[in-house]
Amino acid sequence: MNAPDLPRRPLTTTSLCRQARVTRGQLRVYEREGLLPPPRRTASGYRDYPADTPQRLLAIRLLKELGFTLTEIRLLMAEGESGRLDRGRLRALAAEQVRQVDTRLARLQLVREALAAVAAGDFRVYDDPDCDFLVRFLAGEEPRIDTLNQTDGRRP
Repeated sequence: MNAPDLPRRPLTTTSLCRQARVTRGQLRVYEREGLLPPPRRTASGYRDYPADTPQRLLAIRLLKELGFTLTEIRLLMAEGESGRLDRGRLRALAAEQVRQVDTRLARLQLVREALAAVAAGDFRVYDDPDCDFLVRFLAGEEPRIDTLNQTDGRRP
């Protein structure tokens, strides 16, 4: 923490990216999407981000990992900062996230069951064409486009 009479060192792009473990590209996207306020500029033209920016980037990253879109994150952050959280919107977003988590968990459970079978010595998965992707995954092969679900681009 800086002493009150000493100026704070600028939080430049390089130091911010290092602290927050984001790339410059991610930082620029978040700025462009309105997730970060525009930084001040130093006398020499460097960007100088507010001291709370690393924590803000951590929150963005965590919300993205949970499945929120950048638009949803921007809305949540803006509402949180304004103190006017729209409970109806928050409820709808939470319900959608619960649905997505349940879908991911169901898919992971299927993969877990197949992996557990192989780990226990049951190699019938090799003969199951629906588990072909799993065998290739375990062998370190690249996924093939023809094994993707044609309706939504994701594996079943």
